[in-house]
Amino acid sequence: MSQAQTSPAMIDQAPERAVDTSDVPLVGARELALALKILSAGDGLLLPTVTLSDEDLRRVERDFWQISPRARVRKVAVLLRFRSFLAACQTRHVNALISRHGQAALVLALEAAAKMRLNAKWGFNPVKMARAMSEALDSCQPHGQPAAV
Repeated sequence: MSQAQTSPAMIDQAPERAVDTSDVPLVGARELALALKILSAGDGLLLPTVTLSDEDLRRVERDFWQISPRARVRKVAVLLRFRSFLAACQTRHVNALISRHGQAALVLALEAAAKMRLNAKWGFNPVKMARAMSEALDSCQPHGQPAAV
């Protein structure tokens, strides 16, 4: 394969293709955090305590679409991952970790959602997401210190 075929400039100019909903492309955690900030109206990375309305999600999608400079396929991937992230945060295990560890767990949840495998039909596996968050939280604990309860 020649260098011209693999250069970043050539990748950026490649024709856009549809998002494979059986394996949504990876995105950056910062892109998911931007969508969460839009949802939180700029009040930091806060998860809503109530179920979101369709209007709230449409507002986030509309604003994200206008703000993000990314290609269409990338924006779709971010928004699909964001919706699945919100659903995963409502599950018992992930919600408990976020409630117990606050902002640190929320950031870890965003990082996990950015790089975990995602099937748009089924969403994230919340057990795998909670496990990834727990392992990351455990690795952040100083040795000999019990985890916060």
